[in-house]
Amino acid sequence: MKTEKELNKIKKELKNHEERISKLEEKRLAEVPLFQEEIKGIEKLVQKTGIPKEKIREIFDLEENILTVVESVGKDDKEKIKNISLLVLLGYKYFFKKNELFSQEIRRNVAENGVPLDNFASVLNEIMPSLIRRKGKTKSPKTTYRLTVLGESKARELIKQLCEKD
Repeated sequence: MKTEKELNKIKKELKNHEERISKLEEKRLAEVPLFQEEIKGIEKLVQKTGIPKEKIREIFDLEENILTVVESVGKDDKEKIKNISLLVLLGYKYFFKKNELFSQEIRRNVAENGVPLDNFASVLNEIMPSLIRRKGKTKSPKTTYRLTVLGESKARELIKQLCEKD
């Protein structure tokens, strides 16, 4: 059995460890300014959709400056490509203040959701120019996409639909 003196020493060491961990966490948050932008973005999305933060976080996985859509909706691959694309563009707009996004990032998200990339460009062409706009040539690695006002509205509706299905 430990003496009172030994217990006090252990308590003091624990307190020192907790203080150091707290300082390290504060330093880490200060080094990652994106964290604050993510918080502002999710709060803005909560205001616009009326969906709680927790539900929105179930749709998007945020890791540093990379966003991945982890939940999608659609009856077939074509519809899933359209919906994932809209969600990715919306997510980057709100969480990272990126209005334009390279097509490779959209493709990565579609692939991560297990959706084949067959006819990816032609599927996106179907929702242009009403929901998204393209900047650059098709099949170019420098091609970017951005949401239109109608596209943003449709993406917010998709978030509501995903949250209501639970």
